[in-house]
Amino acid sequence: MDETADWIEDPGKARYTSKDSVFTDLFHIPNYAVEMVQALRPDLTLQETDIEFVTLRSVLMVRPYNDMGVLVKGNLLICSEAQSIWSLNVLVRIFLYLAETYHRYIKSHKEFNLYGTKRIPLPIPACYVIYTGNDKGRPEYLSLAHEFFGEDSPLDLQVKILSTAGTGDIIQQYIRFCHVFDEQVQKYGRTKQAVEQTIHICQDENVLRKYLEERKKEVKDIMMTLFQQEEVTERYGYECRERGREEGREEGREEGANFATLQNLRAIIQKLHISPEEAMDTLQIPPDKQKELSPLL
Repeated sequence: MDETADWIEDPGKARYTSKDSVFTDLFHIPNYAVEMVQALRPDLTLQETDIEFVTLRSVLMVRPYNDMGVLVKGNLLICSEAQSIWSLNVLVRIFLYLAETYHRYIKSHKEFNLYGTKRIPLPIPACYVIYTGNDKGRPEYLSLAHEFFGEDSPLDLQVKILSTAGTGDIIQQYIRFCHVFDEQVQKYGRTKQAVEQTIHICQDENVLRKYLEERKKEVKDIMMTLFQQEEVTERYGYECRERGREEGREEGREEGANFATLQNLRAIIQKLHISPEEAMDTLQIPPDKQKELSPLL
């Protein structure tokens, strides 16, 4: 399959892997995607047919992938990223998502001539970070120029930060869901009980109630898979890194070149029942090393 695979396909189907989250599952269901866009842009009146999913889903993991990309009425490009740990690097990630999304958008319109004299019509970007951490005092907006280049930079990207939890719009409900989940994990650990209590509490609070009723099994599977992923990363991550460094030194390669061994990757694949690409992505193996290891798996 072409590594530059186009937009996410058939968003109405249940589709989740170890890299997916409740966020990607929830907001790739068309009616909930409409609710999300309306929460972001209350000035818009939308139907499901007004939105097109343009989330980046690179099959071989050698290109950027993001949480949510939506083309609204063909002239507004919404790019959103869910983040539970605060990092300014999200600005760089979103910048790269936009660049790749525009590249694919232009490529999908055969009538566009990037080197011609006629101006190419591009959708207006609107970028958001949905921050689910408990840290207080986060800014309402982030600026790529301000944080990375200085105020005089000719290049900038403005990203709005959404962090209010509650029972209002669907974004506030999602953030509240994440807070409840974190609370239950602190109480019960990474267990099935924590997952079930999260769902129960959120339904009682009218937080994502309909979604949780409709897709309770899928949500449980997603969350338990994420627990397994974290456990595997903890178990194998350090060993893989240290072994990679040692092998790199022995063979005169750059330190860390052998980031993971085939033995460890196969153990992860067997435990989680995931693809080799997902296993390598779990351990954050660099793209060039993924290409080298993939045929051997």
